[in-house]
Amino acid sequence: MRIISACFLVATASLALSPSSEDLHSRYGPPYGESFIARPGISLSVEYGPDRLGCQARLVPPQSLLAHQELETPLMRSEAVSEVIEEVAPTAMRGKEINSAIVQSGCNVAAFTDYENVSIMRGTHECDPGSPDRDASTTIIFKRDICPKPKPPITVTQPATPN
Repeated sequence: MRIISACFLVATASLALSPSSEDLHSRYGPPYGESFIARPGISLSVEYGPDRLGCQARLVPPQSLLAHQELETPLMRSEAVSEVIEEVAPTAMRGKEINSAIVQSGCNVAAFTDYENVSIMRGTHECDPGSPDRDASTTIIFKRDICPKPKPPITVTQPATPN
């Protein structure tokens, strides 16, 4: 009977120690972002602007906050990633394509496509082109005036050497 009472006490205490969504909202205000399971094996995280409309979205394989990073990151089904990209940033709203580039390092490929209203960076793993699971991550940046501008990459300059 003591064991049952102790288990009940621990369970009750853990519930009391864990904040609810409502507790966090009342304490900190609305979240600046949310995460969703867009498809099996695909997590969609969205960061919002002050107007509560999306500014940036990221597709990655779901991962628990408590789980340690696996040595090999799981890949997402490429067809499903394409479907989610079309749902989040439909072709009709992207505007005219401005620029695109592909960078490959070994099996890893990063495809950058810049449109008038959105930029999309899609990272894939291409060592097994026959596999339906090739996508590692995708980032969608919405080009809206109210959204924070992405930080430019850090560049390192060497000081001029005297002749």
